[in-house]
Amino acid sequence: MTTQQDELHRLRHGQALALQYAAQILISSQRDPQIIRRALPGAEVAATNAVSTTALGCEYAARFLLPFVVELALKALVAKHRNDQGAWGHRLSKLFDELPAHVQVELERDFEQIRRTGFAVETRTVRRVLTDHDNDFPEWRYLDDPSKLVGGSIYTLQFVASAVLNVYNSR
Repeated sequence: MTTQQDELHRLRHGQALALQYAAQILISSQRDPQIIRRALPGAEVAATNAVSTTALGCEYAARFLLPFVVELALKALVAKHRNDQGAWGHRLSKLFDELPAHVQVELERDFEQIRRTGFAVETRTVRRVLTDHDNDFPEWRYLDDPSKLVGGSIYTLQFVASAVLNVYNSR
């Protein structure tokens, strides 16, 4: 593994981590409108529906950011296990399938632990979640049909991203 490849490998991981933190702030702003009130300038926060409109924008942003975070994290994990031979494409399930079987098992186990502690209602496996969100980033990023973004829990992909990054960090 060359230094340049190793740096690119770590760059993908760092990008995924930074964007995951940003997504967490977007998600948190929906639970705590004070975050939005502190972030918007006084004149804007006073505008009619400013807080609710901003909360909706944060939800949209988190919903199309999280599949990208998962994509970056999976690409970093794949590269880590293939001597920095990167993976291409946006299909999340295909990226998962490129991982060695033992890493897939570890990822499922980590997701299960996170899921149990954070969101017991979710019953899908990582593989099923990735299949269900296979094309979210390419399809959603232009908001052609924003109603598709609002369904389902926003936490599931956050938990998947956390599991992928945990597995990446454990090796």
